[in-house]
Amino acid sequence: MDSVVILVVVAVVAVVAGVLLAGFVVSRRRREQGERQEQARQEYGPEYERAVEESGSERKAEEEIRERRERVEGEVQPLPDESRRRYAEEWESVEKTFVDDPAKALDEADRVVAEIMSERNFPTDSREEASKGLGVMHSDVAEDFRKAQEVHAEAAGSSDGEDLEKMRRAIQEYRSVYERLTEG
Repeated sequence: MDSVVILVVVAVVAVVAGVLLAGFVVSRRRREQGERQEQARQEYGPEYERAVEESGSERKAEEEIRERRERVEGEVQPLPDESRRRYAEEWESVEKTFVDDPAKALDEADRVVAEIMSERNFPTDSREEASKGLGVMHSDVAEDFRKAQEVHAEAAGSSDGEDLEKMRRAIQEYRSVYERLTEG
């Protein structure tokens, strides 16, 4: 064979090998990124989906939610036993109040949860920031918190049967948040 043909064959083989290697690297990166995103989706649940919707990108959402988690984890403190006992008494009062005055009980439930979040040092600048902070630490409870607040805003001051049922569900959702925030 002449040297030109050998050089062409070597060049073609090198190009094909380069293309295959590049394809392998790209495929592997996409698979790893997909695995990280799936892990984030499983770990953060609805909070991840909300972040994707807000950012418009799974990669940006993943970065934002992981940064938020690191920030919140560094700030959140455990609840002292004395506070846990005090909040247990306050929560019992919330449930007793619901029988006679559901709207007042809903206000008290919101206040108790807000106080616990503040004492534990969750972000509390706004309800949205509180929800986001809660979402990265307890993704399953953040949705309960959002629903309870939504119903609280809608049903407060009303006493018809439909709103009473909504208030009952909101109290249950607040209870879920309360229990998660006060567990040891």
